[in-house]
Amino acid sequence: MAASVAIAQSPGYILQQNQQQLQPAPGSKPALSAATPAAQPLATARPAGKAIHLGLLLPLASPALKEAAQVVKDGFDAAAAANPDSAVQLSVASLTDESKVLDGYQQLAAQGASFIVGPLTRQGAANLAQASKLPTLLLNSLDKAPPAGSKIWSLSLAVEAEAPQVLRLLQDDGRQQPLLLFNGEALSQRLRQAFADAWTARGSKPLNELDVSSPDADKLGAALASSDAVILALDSKEAAATRALLPPALPVYASSLINTQQPPAVLQGVRFVDMPWFLMPEHPETRGIARPSGNLTRATERLYALGVDAYRLAVALAGSKNPAQIKLGGATGDLRIGKGWQVQRELPSSVLGSNQ
Repeated sequence: MAASVAIAQSPGYILQQNQQQLQPAPGSKPALSAATPAAQPLATARPAGKAIHLGLLLPLASPALKEAAQVVKDGFDAAAAANPDSAVQLSVASLTDESKVLDGYQQLAAQGASFIVGPLTRQGAANLAQASKLPTLLLNSLDKAPPAGSKIWSLSLAVEAEAPQVLRLLQDDGRQQPLLLFNGEALSQRLRQAFADAWTARGSKPLNELDVSSPDADKLGAALASSDAVILALDSKEAAATRALLPPALPVYASSLINTQQPPAVLQGVRFVDMPWFLMPEHPETRGIARPSGNLTRATERLYALGVDAYRLAVALAGSKNPAQIKLGGATGDLRIGKGWQVQRELPSSVLGSNQ
């Protein structure tokens, strides 16, 4: 699939999308032992007196998460390698279990880390957000705000964050009465709620919705009669099965869930948003960063892109006196800090099956 860009997900979701074992890039460096400093300083060059010591906290020794964690680290290392003339030191805490997050944090602090990156799971992120006394970039979303006054930021690939951007795309196209299609799967339900909340937040009446877990032609036809577009809150497989039931000319919109390496032909023409790593491979800020050398699934490569931006954003945050002003063209999106703790990702849009 080639994509055409029209405008310039959490690890848990990504792991759900992989039906086979995650494949780290062949030839990737072995994980360092807990809190072992990297052999050479890595990162973007900093002014004199502004040395940065990053502490990377990942479950690299976890039986369940080590392969996902290694892909994140590979992306992190690739971003560091793209900036060889640098003065950033790196230590890595390799966790066997994310319940050991606080132990890993203490190890990194003892090694002199001044800025923490990680961990990978939502619960691990929540635990560290409450305990960290150091500036920290979490690699998952938080369900509640970190303690007041703490320097905690969250960079997440949660697909729910894409809903407002898909709705902007739809409304920019002049669509006013979309029909939201979903099913009973947990991921679909979360995405459904995100679309519903984002729609009402725009001052609109409640979104027209239909459960397609067991498709009913009469109900679908009736719902479509008053709709000028469809939103698919579904993964690629379910989206393809549902798209086949819809009129071919009906405008259809979706999240990045549909953008797999080989999307079903029936999804051609569907508009969606996704990260620049896939839609803008020649992005001037990331084109010099090495792509993974192994065969990764599209979902797994998102973790690599997360690692790329984790490094770049951590260096920017650690060296900034005013983090709220940071703007970074990233692999996972155009990144903005703003006033809150959540890193905002603005995504480009594309159409499945179009030429780049």
